Amino acid sequence: MKQKIILALLIVFAGFTSCKDDAEVVLAPVISGLEDAYTVIEGVKFELNPTIENVIGATYLWQLNGVEVAQTQNYVFEESNPGEYNLIFKVGNEGGVDKKEITIVVGAKDMTIEGLAHTLISLELPDYIKDNGDIEWNVLETPSELYRFSQMNAEEAPLFIAAEEGSYLLEVSSGEMKGVVTVVVTKPTEAPSAYIANVFDYLPAPGQFVNKIPTYEDGNTHEDMVAKAAKNMVGEKGTYITLGGWGGYVVFGFDHTIVNVAGKQDFRIEGNGFTNSSEPGILMVSYDANGNGKPDDEWYEIYGSGSITAENEEWYQAALKNGNDLKTYRNFEMTYYKPTDESATTNYLRWTNNKGEEGYKAKRYAYPAWIKDDKISFEGISLAQNGVKSGAFAQLKSFKYGYVDNHANNDDRSTFDIDWAVDKDGNKVDLPGINFVKVYTGVDQENGMLGENSTEVGKGSDLHLLGTSIVTIKE
Repeated sequence: MKQKIILALLIVFAGFTSCKDDAEVVLAPVISGLEDAYTVIEGVKFELNPTIENVIGATYLWQLNGVEVAQTQNYVFEESNPGEYNLIFKVGNEGGVDKKEITIVVGAKDMTIEGLAHTLISLELPDYIKDNGDIEWNVLETPSELYRFSQMNAEEAPLFIAAEEGSYLLEVSSGEMKGVVTVVVTKPTEAPSAYIANVFDYLPAPGQFVNKIPTYEDGNTHEDMVAKAAKNMVGEKGTYITLGGWGGYVVFGFDHTIVNVAGKQDFRIEGNGFTNSSEPGILMVSYDANGNGKPDDEWYEIYGSGSITAENEEWYQAALKNGNDLKTYRNFEMTYYKPTDESATTNYLRWTNNKGEEGYKAKRYAYPAWIKDDKISFEGISLAQNGVKSGAFAQLKSFKYGYVDNHANNDDRSTFDIDWAVDKDGNKVDLPGINFVKVYTGVDQENGMLGENSTEVGKGSDLHLLGTSIVTIKE
């Protein structure tokens, strides 16, 4: 009997101890599912849904900038005033308290960016969206079609440019977050010129009119000849210069960015071409990405009708029968050697190329007299030979589009669409506009009494500034 009583007491004592232990084991709440910081748009409801562990007997408290705003597990934040807000969330029970402090940045839903006409404007993302992914832009409303929204580099801010003043409305969004960016474009203090403003470099390959257009005088330096080329080309009354044989080039620029308007031809470069007298020059373009006013950024090729093949040109079969080299050489190189024997007439000026060919040009071909080096080399694209014999002369046939000195100056095909630009790998690029142009002679060919194909380059102009509207030329 005594043993039974002792056993009963032990059981009761054990039960009492177990109940006491259960009452003491109350774990403190643990908050998760909340970030340290958020960015939201003004006036937009933003719901915070934290995950809480150990919620038995828990109470909740939300404080916004030190003021109690809610006693619930979830909280809807909504503020109409842009700025930075401090939000504190506390959860407590008998086991303890957990706290989470959050910074919320409220960004203006609509923002305004100002800039000048004919000038690149960087579209920095609004604060509420800059750290988000899947950013999308849409053009909502514009006062003119003469504008461009460009995303050249996905890692950098988009670029915007307009040729006319006014307010351009853009929408930027990421998921359900949307805002309006108004780009206010105003007139620059000094009106830009529609014509070429600067010549940066000039180096013709040997040719019949080298040292004559423009004229070389004894003692002239490279800088002197660049200045002479500029005297010919700059401004509304610009006249042409010669680039000599294949590879000879000139680099020039405008005092503003020519806008790349969708669906329109953007600029014109003149030469001295006419029917059956086409000496195509290849175009390279660049925009002032680094903003230093110099042509030292990436160059892009204006893709013309013969950039890959001339098979679609109307004169292709005639040129084939003529025995022309009709291949397009994308990585062509040619070197011209300074003459050493002035008594020579036929074998006067030696040349070589990277096709394994070599030969001589007659004495009527002049080496640029201001170049002291004993040779000059050029590299680029060599187009199909376009000269077709007709009696004693050759008819120099024009390509469909895309080249300087290829059609008459009053022909729409002497204008160019910046959207024809491609990168070094042949991929189309979304240029906002251009500031700089390089032209080089694109065909390596002798044409009997006419001599070499030598591109001549003259006045250049911004079609949009001139108010000239030409729909993009299609093949």
